[in-house]
Amino acid sequence: MKIASLPRVQTTRLLLAFLLPLALGGCDRLPDLAQYFQPKPQYKTLDSEVASLAAPAPAAAGSSLYCTVGRGSAKFGRNWKDFSDTQFRLTPQSRANVALPAKKGGEEMAFQAMFDLEGQKLLFCPVVQGDPDDKVACASIYALDDDLQAGIKRTFDIPDAVRGGAITCAYKTENLKKL
Repeated sequence: MKIASLPRVQTTRLLLAFLLPLALGGCDRLPDLAQYFQPKPQYKTLDSEVASLAAPAPAAAGSSLYCTVGRGSAKFGRNWKDFSDTQFRLTPQSRANVALPAKKGGEEMAFQAMFDLEGQKLLFCPVVQGDPDDKVACASIYALDDDLQAGIKRTFDIPDAVRGGAITCAYKTENLKKL
């Protein structure tokens, strides 16, 4: 009900109907206002089998995501060196430390990977020494659940840590793409 669209006499009566019980007896005598402020549902529920197929459910909370990173160089200490392909597994809403081994020299560069179902993204941050307040440049890859079912292949770069790499991820190892 819009008060502004009512004639002036009706507006005054409506205001008196709400204010008079308050003045005479307190808040417990006010009419129930909830009926005027109930939110209206904006969307109808899916009642069709076809509609539920059009909106696939996200991955189950226990689904593992398998990834392989390769074909790039990483910063090992002060030097950039090529790294060997590395495989790792992520579970939703968890973090995993991944070690990229240098092709020569036996060094490793570590990064942390996180699989966030809410934002449909993979997040990668280098593991660095420093104060807890220091900012670290990270990289993210956005992918829909359907993409991860089929397998994805993307460029893999983390600022100041990894460059020129490639990554492939899928829920099943047989769906991983060739690097």
